Amino acid sequence: MQLSLPVSLPDDETFDSFLIADNEFTVAYLQKFCDRKTDSNKAICYLFGTIGTGKSHLLFACCHEAKLNGLQTVYLNMLELREMPSEIINNVVDYDLICIDNLHEIAENEAWERAIFDLINQASEREHQPRIIISAQASPLTVGFGLPDLVSRLTWGAVFQLATRSDDLLRRIIQFRLEHRGLEASEDCIKFLLTRVDRELSNLMLIVNELDKKSLQAKRKLTIPFIKQALDL
Repeated sequence: MQLSLPVSLPDDETFDSFLIADNEFTVAYLQKFCDRKTDSNKAICYLFGTIGTGKSHLLFACCHEAKLNGLQTVYLNMLELREMPSEIINNVVDYDLICIDNLHEIAENEAWERAIFDLINQASEREHQPRIIISAQASPLTVGFGLPDLVSRLTWGAVFQLATRSDDLLRRIIQFRLEHRGLEASEDCIKFLLTRVDRELSNLMLIVNELDKKSLQAKRKLTIPFIKQALDL
């Protein structure tokens, strides 16, 4: 069985639209990691952090960056793939950059743990040695994988913990993403949003997209009354 590709990626989840905040070194490392012209003695990179720290955004950004550098990329979301046969990833080792999101979702799944372990081994044996970027909610040692050899492989390369998003940082992220789309919103508007909606980062980004669309359609600036109307709050 072969994975149906390509997977569609959000076109606005790039390094330019990521508020770096306390993740400067991690982002700089990833940008170089996605460029074949940059030599690296490590072919795997592992990111971990709690929900809302921007893991998926960074994996999307890595795919975009690698494509700009002429590399073939693939994005795998284990949240979506965990119920499928692990054989569907048999051929992804042929890609230059392999991004694997939500790896914690396959913890204690023997078939999937073995498949990821085999993928890392196969990649290390290839002459062109594809680079692998993995994200999860915890470090390799604490996720709860049942295969000790997989834990060992996941620590072969660089391991980064992403900074937790404070309330102040969430406000800055929303402001940053709105400005990235050419929108302006007062501090009061952003505080209103954070008290009335689900504060999980992926949900906030969906709300930014919706406000962008509704504001453009109505040709109106972002105000609290307009936000209430646009989001039916």
